[in-house]
Amino acid sequence: MKTYKKICYSRRSFLKLTGLSPLLLGGTGSRAETQRNKQNIIFTDLPSLEIPIQEIYPSVFAGEIYISGGFIPSSTPTFYGLAPTDSTHIFSPKTHTWRSGPALPKATHHLGMAANSKYLYGIGGFHGQKSNAWQAKSTVYKLSKNDNAWTSAPSLPIPIAEGIYSNSSKGIHVIGGKTPNSHQRNIDSNNHYILTNNTDWEAAAPATINRNSASGTTMGNRIYVIGGRQAGNTTKRARNLTYGEVYDPSLNKWEKIRPLPQALAGLSAAPLNGKIIVTGGEAFGPNGYWKTGTAFNAVWVYNPISDQWNKESDLPTARHGHGAVTIEDTIYIMGGAAKVGPQETLASFIKLNWKP
Repeated sequence: MKTYKKICYSRRSFLKLTGLSPLLLGGTGSRAETQRNKQNIIFTDLPSLEIPIQEIYPSVFAGEIYISGGFIPSSTPTFYGLAPTDSTHIFSPKTHTWRSGPALPKATHHLGMAANSKYLYGIGGFHGQKSNAWQAKSTVYKLSKNDNAWTSAPSLPIPIAEGIYSNSSKGIHVIGGKTPNSHQRNIDSNNHYILTNNTDWEAAAPATINRNSASGTTMGNRIYVIGGRQAGNTTKRARNLTYGEVYDPSLNKWEKIRPLPQALAGLSAAPLNGKIIVTGGEAFGPNGYWKTGTAFNAVWVYNPISDQWNKESDLPTARHGHGAVTIEDTIYIMGGAAKVGPQETLASFIKLNWKP
């Protein structure tokens, strides 16, 4: 098992505040004192996925990692050599092995996933034939630990794909993403729904901007949403975002946080050691052309106390459309693609450990 150890020197900023929460200063340009600290981030190779897979939203359920749906290389593609899959892959951190799980009722790419103590949910996503492979759906499936098959769960109020999928003490959250308009064209949204008591979707405070392909994670019962993309239309091009915000379920309220230093979409976020670790991402090329775009390998760390970002390291391989989840003191990073869009899909699976 190969281990990569990267020792990086980064600038850490501390805000001097009097009687104010740092979160209230998100996005401002306050001058801060800085000091240079040595950081240790260690990447370790783990057993690869059985197949290369991208555009995934993995979740931890009952102590294991689940990946369902996504785009895989196919001899009968629906999008530039890729097709959606109905497969479920389960990784055990105890045995360091993968096994197959129950197949989805329908092959789906960009399937959202989130879990609570009782169920794992597969939420929305895209599916369709080659001529129309990006049909956002409102279907939701659920799986209990003892189930051998996915079963139907309460449908989303509207079709959603490429959103944020997370949980809090209030329930399972779905935030933003793409949804079809009256002309069946996918547009960005800021909708926010919570599945309460595993039975009903309720509308919550909408996010402060519309976006898709962002990263999101829960830490301290707050949901952080970072980066992403706003899709283009006939008058403007798609653009990546640095924008960040945090949702407090106890207040049903959003607050801005300091923007990510780099505008990224297709990135992933996961909590570790009281910080949020953001990895990878992509940017389209000139005129929004994905074939000339770039995938990134940066590892960014956000400190919610000081409201500061630091670039701490680089992934061994650039990737976007990947997944990242945390179990105890480890972030597991899986799949994605090493180049923008449907290029160089990865089976790579690594873990990240960091002791600041």
